[in-house]
Amino acid sequence: MERSIRPTSGSLNSLLVLEVAVRHASLSRAAAELGLSQPAVSRHISTLEDRLRQPLFERNNNRITPTANADRLAAAVALGLGHVDQAWSEVLAAPETNEVTLACTFGFADQWLMPRYSDLRAYLGGGRVRVVTTDQLGDIDLSRLDAAVVWDPARMPERPYFPLIAAETFPVCSPRFLEAHPEAAADITQLPPELFLHFDTGSSGFLTWEGWFAKAGLPQPRLGTAAEFDAYPFLLQSVRRGEGIGLGWSGIADHALACGEVLRLGPAVSDRPHSYFLQHRVPGAGASALARMLEWFKHQADPRHLPPGTD
Repeated sequence: MERSIRPTSGSLNSLLVLEVAVRHASLSRAAAELGLSQPAVSRHISTLEDRLRQPLFERNNNRITPTANADRLAAAVALGLGHVDQAWSEVLAAPETNEVTLACTFGFADQWLMPRYSDLRAYLGGGRVRVVTTDQLGDIDLSRLDAAVVWDPARMPERPYFPLIAAETFPVCSPRFLEAHPEAAADITQLPPELFLHFDTGSSGFLTWEGWFAKAGLPQPRLGTAAEFDAYPFLLQSVRRGEGIGLGWSGIADHALACGEVLRLGPAVSDRPHSYFLQHRVPGAGASALARMLEWFKHQADPRHLPPGTD
């Protein structure tokens, strides 16, 4: 059976260029994303306009505005690319093995995962888990990994997920610090600015000191301008040494609290229901390492925060 020639034949590259140009509403930004020159992008757009016999952008000096038909075509291209990307990932995916790769932040690995790591290995029954740690989750291709502990699952809406930890933020200090600054137990707003330790929350959306004071309904004191810690284990180590007070999060500070290394120094506040989610690819049939790891994480998650029907 002979396949008819598609009307878009010969225009696929130009349609890809159109999608990027419409998304940015800029030929120069489209050129930068695609690694092309701006004249090359303009030629692709002109080719489409000639074939369609209509303009696709309204031009006003150096600004361009997509027409309704350009928006319609770009949306169709984006939808088609999404289907292609999904099929590509499925074809590329390796067969189920006895190894699973998990990505998470340094703080989550150090304070939540490591105290439970032996239990996870035992639960996998000989399966191997490879942990990739980074506080820049946005810089790695999570689609190439089996699972990731993320702050925002919306980045990969095609992947299932479930919540792990409720979002609760509270100040913490060491017993040594409280002995040296007993006034902090009654009112931390009176502490000097340099004793407030800061963590670079990046794109996580976690509360900073300013957000915590606002949510707690307390007057915000003067806060220090010292450099922020760019990894949470470093800040927590500074807190343990009695160098100041920092913010702790449920799940991440629990181990240090249970060991008595740090103490709560104020109320817990929340700005959203959950702080961490376990997002993963759909495991294949059989008792793969990924399937067992997902079971283990669901056992570890607070059942109050799991969606109905999650076993």
